[in-house]
Amino acid sequence: MHPKRASEQQRSTSAVSRISTIARRSLLAAMTVCSISIFTPVSADVAECERSYQYGRKDEAIRLCRRAAWQNNDFFAQVKLGDIYSAKRQDDKGYYDPVEAFVWYFMAGRNSAIFDHVHLDPAADAVVSRLAAADATAREIYRDLLQDERIDVRNRITYIQSCRGGEGFVTLGQLHDPFIAQRHSGSSGAPLVGATDQPYWRRPVGRGTGMLPTRVIPGPSPYPSSTTGTTGAYPGSTTSGSRFGSDFWGNKLCSSSDWWGWLTPGSSCSRYSTDSSGNVFASSPIEAMVFYQLADRAGHPIAKTYIDALKNWQGDYSAAAGTGGDQKTQNSDVLAKAKALRWLSPFEFYAAETRYRGETPSGLVHSDECTINSRRAQALALGERLIPQQIRRDMLQFLGFYRGEDFSRATAKYQDFLGDPQTGNLTPVQLTRLIQIGAVRGSARAQRCLGVMYVKGIGVVTDFVRAEKWLLLAAEQGDGEAMYALSELYTQGADGIDKSEDRAVRYRQGSAAAGFSPVKAEFLRLLETAPAKSNECKTRRCQRERERAQQQQTDETQ
Repeated sequence: MHPKRASEQQRSTSAVSRISTIARRSLLAAMTVCSISIFTPVSADVAECERSYQYGRKDEAIRLCRRAAWQNNDFFAQVKLGDIYSAKRQDDKGYYDPVEAFVWYFMAGRNSAIFDHVHLDPAADAVVSRLAAADATAREIYRDLLQDERIDVRNRITYIQSCRGGEGFVTLGQLHDPFIAQRHSGSSGAPLVGATDQPYWRRPVGRGTGMLPTRVIPGPSPYPSSTTGTTGAYPGSTTSGSRFGSDFWGNKLCSSSDWWGWLTPGSSCSRYSTDSSGNVFASSPIEAMVFYQLADRAGHPIAKTYIDALKNWQGDYSAAAGTGGDQKTQNSDVLAKAKALRWLSPFEFYAAETRYRGETPSGLVHSDECTINSRRAQALALGERLIPQQIRRDMLQFLGFYRGEDFSRATAKYQDFLGDPQTGNLTPVQLTRLIQIGAVRGSARAQRCLGVMYVKGIGVVTDFVRAEKWLLLAAEQGDGEAMYALSELYTQGADGIDKSEDRAVRYRQGSAAAGFSPVKAEFLRLLETAPAKSNECKTRRCQRERERAQQQQTDETQ
């Protein structure tokens, strides 16, 4: 071939190769975007929830409110859920669930979005009135809860916050942090200082320093004055120079709710008061550090700031480990990091492990509204493609939805159980939840399958600690494949899993004893090729043959 023509053909081939590479990358990016858009549920707001509730479509209203309260952290949706589950209205008794009611009241009580409405007195008063009523009801509910119900409350809140990633872990750290009040008090030595008047979380728009600035000339108020002869005063004010209504709704908030304790720890409404509803999460520097470490691992931009701030209290932080001193502070850090590395969320799937499997008297199951980010969307796409059809059928049969009828009809029954549209075709989320619910309800096959899914990142994001949990549960039921997977996990080691040759050998032997073919064949080969260490017979067959040979040799000698 002519050299010039060969050179041109080579350049053409390389150009085509580059174009095909770019096309493949573009296609992969487009598929990822499409998968995220397909798997991510439609956003909901509290207006749709209220509209459905007013029209009597309460199941729909609850699902919309849960999505808004969970994913958007909507204060009004959280309060609405608390009202429904506490059955404030007579026609809501079918949805009564005091544990779930307290969970959402608690979430509303720690929602700093209330500051979005402090700019106008009527709006502030409306929000504070709802919050104060919710907090009062929450106190009554918590007082009557049993000990195991209170544990369930804490687990549910922890799960919801952990679903929010780094921001949720920071909130959990704050709930455990015994020094968070001092940080907000503006006292000497605290990391956050210099705030005048009341320290605050979110400054009102367009205001100066201090949370509630003084107004020398008060504006008109829609409220009647509480002081005779004073015109244009703010609600409940005693002078015309009142502070933006603070002595009205601020006092109402303090006297009716412990929410203000996030800002004013020294007041009677402090979150750290003796009121039992404020002690859902015990104060613990170690636990606070664990959640701050988890937030840092999740990529929260200021998680390290929280970690450093807690370390500044060296005497108290190290005291949590036993005694003071730099050495104990280092030990506390090691302990917190180790616990963070092995931390597990309380639930695999919200409805499956909560009290009564998330069912209310109405039969409506609590939905799980964990957001779907890009990593989870990619894992779900892998699950839809790689999870075998037979496992889907077996799980539907295990849960009682499939009894030999049409597969799509069994799928529709399962979708109705979840409260989703009955299409007869499993979505990637429904498919993953099918295996999760089967694992929670005790299926060894589902537990082993879920453990492998966590190892490979199929359907769920890779998590070796969770994988170990489910593989161990399957191994306890005698599943040979799960034992083999555990032996591989302990042989290689992983994030949160230490290498252990002893455990690896033990589970490999257990897998062979359980009849798992690959391991059994491997052990047989090892036994055949293993050199004899002694001339001692340990089996009856060997002993009989040796005795027969000795007898034969004796007879020949005679």
